[in-house]
Amino acid sequence: MLIALIRYLLILLPAIGAVYILPLSIGGLLTFHVLLLLAWAELRRAWVPRGLQLFAALLEMLYVTWLAYSYGSLMLLCHLSTLSTYMRHSEGSPRWFLLALQFVLLQYSFWPRPLPELQWGGSLLFLSAAALLHNVSNAEKHKLEQAVLYDELRRKANELDAAKNRVLEYAGKVEHLAQVEERNRISREIHDDLGHRLIRLKMMLEAAVKVGPTDPDKGLELTHQVLSQLSEGMEKLRFTVRKLKPEEREVNSYSLSKLIEGLAAEAQISVRYEVKGNPMQLYPSLEIVLYRNAQEAITNALRHGRATLVDIQLSYEPSAVRLTVTNNGIVPDPVRIHKGLGLSGMEERAKLLGGELHWDCGSRFGITTVLPLRS
Repeated sequence: MLIALIRYLLILLPAIGAVYILPLSIGGLLTFHVLLLLAWAELRRAWVPRGLQLFAALLEMLYVTWLAYSYGSLMLLCHLSTLSTYMRHSEGSPRWFLLALQFVLLQYSFWPRPLPELQWGGSLLFLSAAALLHNVSNAEKHKLEQAVLYDELRRKANELDAAKNRVLEYAGKVEHLAQVEERNRISREIHDDLGHRLIRLKMMLEAAVKVGPTDPDKGLELTHQVLSQLSEGMEKLRFTVRKLKPEEREVNSYSLSKLIEGLAAEAQISVRYEVKGNPMQLYPSLEIVLYRNAQEAITNALRHGRATLVDIQLSYEPSAVRLTVTNNGIVPDPVRIHKGLGLSGMEERAKLLGGELHWDCGSRFGITTVLPLRS
């Protein structure tokens, strides 16, 4: 918008100055030509398609050269108005061809007034304006490219967020379907075996009650059969319950307590473990991420910080679980710290479940993993 205003001023201001200098009869004709040039400039801005802009610039260039040649030195400024049109909106060979051609036409405009100072000054002003417009054009191009790149990055970020949400939703559905499938298996097993066994026992007890008064021996036999089948049913129930309960090694495979015991025994490091809030049963996916991140944080403390004491705090909050691992080792420089494979892996694991990873380079280096609790 500013460039367009300057373009119109570069036509109007020299025309006004020339009108005051020239005789009245010539000034009226000049006014007509200036209004015609302004109309042409507006026509180029609003109606001429981009593909014809270079040809339109060439026509305007010839017209401005004739005005400067016919009406005096002030009209030479109109060349700058034309220059502003193609230096900002054209690229490559067409731009430099028009620039060279207009520079030649500018020299032709000086012929009626062969003043070396005016010619050198006008040429220098023209070339300076061309360089300035070239830089403005490059800056606008870079700004446009940055805007396109920013929009692309924002679109990719939105796609990643959507993909992450889909992964979280899919993981939740898989976990829910696994639970539903296990419940269905348990219900079928109870219904097909224990349920039918109980119905048969009920029918045998009813028969024993009916025949007991008239045939005590038969009733007693049925009762013994019921007792025997009850024992088998109880054994079957115990077997089913044992199948439902996972093995101890599976329960503790991702236990922070087991991790602490193993590291304390193997690495000879002191580990303090504290639980805050109301402990609750976590989804296996959450337990795995907490276990792996705690393992990585302790390994980093030993490898890079040469720590001898590690504090682990597990906090249960209303909507999240928070794991903080701090150590008494060397605190890294917060400016020079970078996310290697360890920190990157911890962050990726947390983000996969919709969580976050933070680190603190205060008096003690600490890494905090925050995972949301799904209701």
